[in-house]
Amino acid sequence: MTGDMPRFIFTVSTGRSGQASLTGFFERFVPDCLALFEEPQINPILPGPAGNLERRFRRRFIETHELLGRGRVLTAFDNGDEAALEQMAQARVDWMLRQAARHKAALVADISKHFVHGLHRHTIRILGDATLIHLIRDPIQNMRSYLNRSKNFYLDNNSPGSRFNQLTLDPEDLGAGELYLWSWCETYLRGDALAAEYDLPRVVEIRTEDMNNAETMSRHFSALGITHNRIEALPPRNTNIASGFGNTAVSIDDIEVFERFIDRIPSTTLDRIRFLADYDPRERHILAARSA
Repeated sequence: MTGDMPRFIFTVSTGRSGQASLTGFFERFVPDCLALFEEPQINPILPGPAGNLERRFRRRFIETHELLGRGRVLTAFDNGDEAALEQMAQARVDWMLRQAARHKAALVADISKHFVHGLHRHTIRILGDATLIHLIRDPIQNMRSYLNRSKNFYLDNNSPGSRFNQLTLDPEDLGAGELYLWSWCETYLRGDALAAEYDLPRVVEIRTEDMNNAETMSRHFSALGITHNRIEALPPRNTNIASGFGNTAVSIDDIEVFERFIDRIPSTTLDRIRFLADYDPRERHILAARSA
């Protein structure tokens, strides 16, 4: 794609990793930036039960699941339907360009867990270039945060059994926690594979805890190659608590689920997940809790 168009930054993230907080940094400190937090979202106009009907109608026909990056996107990815993915990616790119033009934005930060779930390769191919942020949370905390919400895993994720995955596992063998650990690993691997396939020149890793430190975030934003104002610490946006869920507390059972899951991953694949190279879940969680 050519012509006068904004620069795009996409997040590679499982979700539950600080996307709302990262959006706040872009909104507050990056001029001429349109930060899209899992857009298009739906804010119903009608009150009460009518609003629920409105939401379902709009998600089906206007701000569709496919425009968001799920629904038929997940099915098309599982089936390797490149034509459908191309069409849906083009529709999403067109939507983002309209939003950017409306806001006169020179930079679009698409901060969404849905990007890497199916439309990622075609989106980059259509745009021709982009910057990636690997937004990474501790995998066990990430799993526990999702389990606390009791959400349908397959609403936002394709099947672990798809042959088009970077890590293919039989979903019948995976418990609820292991499904989210698979998603964490698959997301990490897809991000690296995407950067390699399209030779993306700038990939920046931001860990959830980095957003507690203004100096660290300033270094990250400079590494992204974007003009930004002086960055200050922002209070974290905890959407679990805002939605009525409790804090994420890792238990020994969660650690044991992780350890059993890691044994399922072929060593050649595990070697590709650099985050886990020196990751000791017992040291990180049990010893850290004892020293707190």
